Amino acid sequence: MLLRSPKFWYAEKVNWFLKILLFLPSRAYSWGSSLNYRRSYKNKSVPQKVIAIGAITAGGSGKSIVVKALADLLGILGKKCAVLSVGYGRSSSRVLAVDLDMHTCADVGDEPLMLSQKGLDVFVAKNRSQSAALANSKGIYDVFLLDDGICQKYLRPDVRFLVIDADQGFGNGEMLPLGPNRLSMKTIKNDIDAAILLTYQSEYDFSKIREKIPDSIPILMGRLLQNFSQINCGERFLAFCGIGYPKKFFDSIAGKLTVVKQVVFPDHYPFSDAEIVDLLDDARFLDAKLLTTEKDLARIPKRYHHLITTVPVRISWYDNEKIASYLR
Repeated sequence: MLLRSPKFWYAEKVNWFLKILLFLPSRAYSWGSSLNYRRSYKNKSVPQKVIAIGAITAGGSGKSIVVKALADLLGILGKKCAVLSVGYGRSSSRVLAVDLDMHTCADVGDEPLMLSQKGLDVFVAKNRSQSAALANSKGIYDVFLLDDGICQKYLRPDVRFLVIDADQGFGNGEMLPLGPNRLSMKTIKNDIDAAILLTYQSEYDFSKIREKIPDSIPILMGRLLQNFSQINCGERFLAFCGIGYPKKFFDSIAGKLTVVKQVVFPDHYPFSDAEIVDLLDDARFLDAKLLTTEKDLARIPKRYHHLITTVPVRISWYDNEKIASYLR
């Protein structure tokens, strides 16, 4: 199901009518989520170390960016890694090794395609033990990175990282559909090895978000850095995206680029030719260029890529040695 984040998810106070309407569905979801998380692992053993990267909120935390950053650090440490992903939003159910010459977003999903474009070996399957088996048939890997892998029960992780966008936080603190959270901190807190906090801000007071994270969970902090070197910052832009927390994208470019219009689509939205043509027409009318995220670009037909600008993002760790110690 494609979902556009409601504004009340991130409001300080939720309308009383919505609270009454969504209270029972939210509690039911919370109960089911906790029950699902506490299932036993299938105990499929693999020779590799397994690192799970996940989040509490439904989209927008930055999991895929963290996967890329961890893969880069592992490479520096001399470790070869493969990414195992479900491939959310794809129409295929096959177990696949992502091939940029052969596969589209419909085959493998937007995040696997984006990570593959960044040079990572990515394998997709709902069952992570199946994608691990395919990876082992294709090459020799030291580490498996499980994108959105905290809840899966096929491979037992050696390390679990919880990714949190410091500005997004946990929204209003409620579970779906009353809030943006699909897991409760109470349920998972004893399993998390470290929380990775991300922000675009050069200076950030982490004390408020720290209060919401148990003291038993160490904090690893990273700053999100954007690369504007390939962008004409003097141009006008129509910015659009279909991600879990669109405010994060729009805020990140505010004051750096001239954005004359913002358009929001549901998370993981599969853009059609007609919709891209309409966006291009709107941009021409506004004397602007189209701008979107790298993740969204993966869901847009390649024939339009040269007409759309993206802002690459990477992580600068506050303490490289601290996070490297987990990877060793």
